[in-house]
Amino acid sequence: MSKKEKNTTPQRFQLVPLLVQKFIRDYDDAVKDYDLPQQLELTDHLLGVLDLMEQYAENPDEVIWKQYREKEDALLKKYGKTLKPYADKYFHKYFSFDIVLAEKEIYSGEEFNRLTSDEQGLTLNEKLSFIQWCRNSLYNARTFLYLQKEPENAEIATALSGQADSDREATKARQLLAIYYLLKAGFNIEHRTTHQVSDVVRLAHLLTGTKLTNLQNSDIYKKYLLMPNYKKGDQLISDLKFIKPYFEQLNIEKVVELIDDEIQRAIKELPSTARKKYRGNDE
Repeated sequence: MSKKEKNTTPQRFQLVPLLVQKFIRDYDDAVKDYDLPQQLELTDHLLGVLDLMEQYAENPDEVIWKQYREKEDALLKKYGKTLKPYADKYFHKYFSFDIVLAEKEIYSGEEFNRLTSDEQGLTLNEKLSFIQWCRNSLYNARTFLYLQKEPENAEIATALSGQADSDREATKARQLLAIYYLLKAGFNIEHRTTHQVSDVVRLAHLLTGTKLTNLQNSDIYKKYLLMPNYKKGDQLISDLKFIKPYFEQLNIEKVVELIDDEIQRAIKELPSTARKKYRGNDE
């Protein structure tokens, strides 16, 4: 190999993150053109698939594989030809732990064939780590989808209908606030310390369904740059309290803790007279 040549073969520690990225790209491509109800249904379907995959990783029983095929067949019968974007991603290949690194092109065919049989397949720890990372990512994706959904509870809908538009729906700023806490709690991603703001903003554009044109001039970029303190005082507390129940309903405790901490900080920064209405929450 010459000095100018660079070995692009992934190292062992890179395999699981690369495979997770491939799974999430497959998921994004599979669901992007569906309406919100179908996106939620396919996300829940894949979460169920990951549960079966976890069982299969620990015990590759034909019964588990049959359960998976039955789930896929039921989905196919329901969606018919409209399932093609999902079917084209061949999620069944992720069950083939001995060859998935080749099937999903983490290794090229030549690289894969140079490996021993033990090196070609995933270890049990790698399988379980891959599945858990994918599960966490799908839970996060499902949260973003629910943040776009109208509430099913009539009492909540009635209460919201009496408020101003900015309080009646999950505004872009509130969506970005939710993204900020999900990334921080789930992946320790903090745009000012661990990652470039632009990298996170590109993801935010995708998750909020906002077309990306000029990154530096985007409204999302300007808002996210200041997260979580893009607002101050009562306005910030109101937005934090707005997004908090969504995470409570999903039992994402780490995010709820971070939101509660930020609420307390915001209350303490208020003038003493303005803190009165939060008495009992600021101690």
